[in-house]
Amino acid sequence: MQHFSYHTHTNTFDVYDGHYSIEEMIKAAEQAGYTELGISNHFIYHPNIFKGCQASANDKMFHSDYGEALDIYKRTIDEIHRIAANSKIKVYAGFEVDFFPSSQWRDSFEKMIAEIKPDYLIGSTHYLRTADESIMCNMYYLSQTDITRHQAEELLVNYWQNIIEAIKSGYFAFIAHLDVCKLFNLGVDPVWDEWKRKVINTLSKYNHPFELNTSGWTKVGEQHPHLWMLEELAQRQVPIVISDDAHKIEHIAQHFEQAENLLKSINYSNRWKLNK
Repeated sequence: MQHFSYHTHTNTFDVYDGHYSIEEMIKAAEQAGYTELGISNHFIYHPNIFKGCQASANDKMFHSDYGEALDIYKRTIDEIHRIAANSKIKVYAGFEVDFFPSSQWRDSFEKMIAEIKPDYLIGSTHYLRTADESIMCNMYYLSQTDITRHQAEELLVNYWQNIIEAIKSGYFAFIAHLDVCKLFNLGVDPVWDEWKRKVINTLSKYNHPFELNTSGWTKVGEQHPHLWMLEELAQRQVPIVISDDAHKIEHIAQHFEQAENLLKSINYSNRWKLNK
C-alpha cells in the first residue's frame, strides 16, 4: 500500500484551512507509517480574486495583493522546512495552486515561485470564472450567492479549460481532484463527458501525473475522479498517485486501502512518486 501523501493541509500562521499544525500533521503521518509527507497549503492569488463569489477580503487564505501573498507563502515554506528538520520522515513543502491561464497571472506566479522555491506544486481548480478572469467564483461559496445553477453551468466550460491549461503549463507535479466540481452538483450531467474526455486526452498526451483523491468517498461517496475516467486513464497508463487531501490528522491515509483495491481492480500499475 502507498505509504505517503503529498496533498495535505495545515493551519500554519492561522492562515490556511487545515485544522492542525505542521508538527501535528507530521506526527500523525509518522504514526500512520508514512515514509514521507508533502504539506501543500492553498496558494490562491489573483488580482481579481475578490470579484465574484468569494469569501470576504478579510479571509487570510485568499490574496489579491502580490506582496502580501509572496510574504505569507515564503514564510510558510520556510516554516515547514524549519519544523521538518526534526522529523523522522522526509517532509516536502509545496502548495496546492489555484491555476489561472492568463499571461498576467502566469507572470506574477512565475516570479513568486522563483523566490519562494517550493519543493513541488499541485495544480488545482476551485473557481468558476469568466474567460477574461475579470470575475472569479469560488465554488465553495456558491450557496452564499444568488448565482443560478444555469449561470454556474455556463462558467463551467472555463473550469475544464482551466484544468487542461494547467496540465499543459508544466508547472505542476500532479493535478488534483479532476472533478471536484461534483461536490457542488456541477458537471455531473452526461453533456460534460466530452470535456472530461478532453482532460483525459490532455493528461495522456503529456503523460502528466494526476491524483486519485480519496476525500471524495467521505464527501460524496465517490473518489475523484469518476470511475469511468479512472478506467480510461488506466488503459492509457497515465501516472497516478493516491492523495488523502488531509485537512485533519484523522484524514491521514483515509480510504487508502479502498483506493489500492480500486486501482488493482482496473489494473492500474503506473504509480507516480516524487523523486522516483
